[in-house]
Amino acid sequence: MDETLKDISVLVVDDDVDTCDLLQTILEESGAEVIVAHSVEAAIAAHRRRPAHVLVSDIRLGASDGFALIAAIRDYNKEYRGVTPAIALTGYSSPGDEERAKCAGFNEYIRKPFDPSEVTNTIAVLLKRGTDAVA
Repeated sequence: MDETLKDISVLVVDDDVDTCDLLQTILEESGAEVIVAHSVEAAIAAHRRRPAHVLVSDIRLGASDGFALIAAIRDYNKEYRGVTPAIALTGYSSPGDEERAKCAGFNEYIRKPFDPSEVTNTIAVLLKRGTDAVA
């Protein structure tokens, strides 16, 4: 087992069950603990119960979207002075989508279909950046 993400919790949010299952397998094989949510409401509730180290979220989430989710996560971060690195993992690929996601509060943007190693490597880099910023 790869232990790149050992002792890291990742909140995966996607309304597509297959995508969640795939991400859960990939991340658990890298040592992460994975919390899965299929809606903005479920993700916010999960994050408030136990904030994850990293958020990986789709943008299209049924009746709501990842922009509403990242806004709620960032508000929660301000309230509790925490920082949750966030990755938008999405099928959106038109010009300006990445910029819009980053302006909304996502730190990174990965397009679907994705390479599993890109997801785990991006999480590792985000966490290292956070550690370096604190040190």
